[in-house]
Amino acid sequence: MADDWHLIDQLLLLLHKNNGSDLIVKTGDRIRMKLDGRVVTIPPEKMAPPTHDQVVEMIEHLIRKLPNPPKVEGSHNIDCQYTLEDVSHYRIHVMATARSFGIVARRIPQEIPNFEKMQLPPVLNEIADNRNGLILVGGATGSGKSTTLSAMLYRVIQRRPVHVVTLEDPIEFRYPVDCPGTVTQREVGSDLESYEQGLNDCLREAPDIILAGEIRDKKVIQMALTAAETGHLVAATVHATTAVGTIQRMMGAFSAEEQDAFIERMAESLRAIIVQKLLPRKGGGRVAVIEILIVNAVIRQFILDWEEKAQEIPRALEEGHRIYGTQSFDQHLQMLVEDDVISYEDAYANAVFPEDFEMRMGRN
Repeated sequence: MADDWHLIDQLLLLLHKNNGSDLIVKTGDRIRMKLDGRVVTIPPEKMAPPTHDQVVEMIEHLIRKLPNPPKVEGSHNIDCQYTLEDVSHYRIHVMATARSFGIVARRIPQEIPNFEKMQLPPVLNEIADNRNGLILVGGATGSGKSTTLSAMLYRVIQRRPVHVVTLEDPIEFRYPVDCPGTVTQREVGSDLESYEQGLNDCLREAPDIILAGEIRDKKVIQMALTAAETGHLVAATVHATTAVGTIQRMMGAFSAEEQDAFIERMAESLRAIIVQKLLPRKGGGRVAVIEILIVNAVIRQFILDWEEKAQEIPRALEEGHRIYGTQSFDQHLQMLVEDDVISYEDAYANAVFPEDFEMRMGRN
């Protein structure tokens, strides 16, 4: 253990040893961690709630190696990466709260995710084998979007001699150099100023696949579509909870007059949408519940006739399960309950259409 280890390092190590995802520290509050998606509290008799000065010391320790460490007092927020050598990497967010400070540290696993261990549907391999077009991965923060994309990407570079350029904030998984394919990873904030700049640079970097990071605004959406239209495979993440919601969220970046043109471009370029959420697995751990949309002739027409046909997409995903490998979120919930992987109560609480799910499961 290094001589300059601090209490915050001990807490981050504890998070790692318990395979937790997040550490939550706030002035005057008990220390908390997220384990398998649930908040676990460290009893005050084992670790007293930190004072304002203790939290400030933790923050100063976390940012001490930054090129230009900001002054903690007076800051509203600070974002950075932090590494415990030979342990793990962490994404750090510092926030001003109630005239003091809080810290949320997200653990970034160092091991590239294993496709089989994650029990991802095999059809995701087929989706990753597209040579061009747009693939979107939706879900809330902490739903495993980046992990799923990394598993798909790793499978591709193991099998094909491709050049992948990733735009990340921050860089998470490090890919090996002994694969047929190669990955150039660029980090927002250190290697480039923004996703927009990264997408603009990408087209000069001879990529076959572009991992475009998170799509948030109209300019980035347009650039991602342009890259997909010019022969590249582009993958990006969106904060959305369903496949239909993913398209709606992107549509919202455009004015009413621009939305028809956007829909036409999406219908032409979109190859698939994967939306996921992590739920507690019976017996411990978490499992990804996944909605999968694959664009075929029917789905493409539904997208083109968006106003009248969008509501029919979930049913089309369920009907296409055997032929195309598509599935709705609630359909996958049903399968996981029937296979005794998750509880009915967790499934019902997370269903897109709870009343329909209750009838689907014969519980009404």
